[in-house]
Amino acid sequence: MSAEVALVTGGSRGIGRAVVAEAARRGYTVVFSHRGRADDVAATVAAAEAARAGSRVVGVVASMEDRADLDRLAEAARAEGEVHLLITCAGFLVNTPLADVTDEHWWASLDVHVTAPMLLARALAPDLARVNGAIVNVSSDGGVAGSVHGTPYGTSKAATIGLGHTLARELAPHVRVNTLAPGPIATDMWAAVPESSRRAVEDATPLGRVGTPEEIARAALDLGSWTYVTGQTLVVNGGRVMK
Repeated sequence: MSAEVALVTGGSRGIGRAVVAEAARRGYTVVFSHRGRADDVAATVAAAEAARAGSRVVGVVASMEDRADLDRLAEAARAEGEVHLLITCAGFLVNTPLADVTDEHWWASLDVHVTAPMLLARALAPDLARVNGAIVNVSSDGGVAGSVHGTPYGTSKAATIGLGHTLARELAPHVRVNTLAPGPIATDMWAAVPESSRRAVEDATPLGRVGTPEEIARAALDLGSWTYVTGQTLVVNGGRVMK
């Protein structure tokens, strides 16, 4: 097959859905993971949005905490053509003070935000190397400057950045690995935040607003296309964190 395939995890909602649509818009065949059940409708919407760009889009039910699912996801991507791009968007956020952190929440955060991207990188590294492909892992500005959402989230998102640095060295020169660190983004989760809290965040942001999923998606696809950039973390948060 001659199709250039992009594999996107967490592609049924929020940033991931926008990444699926943007990848399709740029001509990729897109394979994306979703969790099934309640997310099935959202996954269908994501596929329909992307299909309007004329690209093939394939949804795969897969848990980021299940190694067999991750292996099956990698195989599904290979079945569509040559894998050129891996973008890991899958994630979850639960505000957890240190005193309330459970072992289950701690390990789930690490599994989803760090272990799953590592396992997919390991599985697909030979495929990506053959085509000088790229990996973009989605972290958070909380992984750069410390998170207000608690230890499991902040630590695992910081580890996502460390993973990107190490993979960039190990997989060079044939695979580029970079990390995207968004700030607050106008997803459905953001809409559920009380208006007073949303206003406070916007007031503290130099550009005066939160970002859109589409802006982050464009940044992710751009970052994956830059052929002389690897091992970098691109912070996209309206100036909330400046480096």
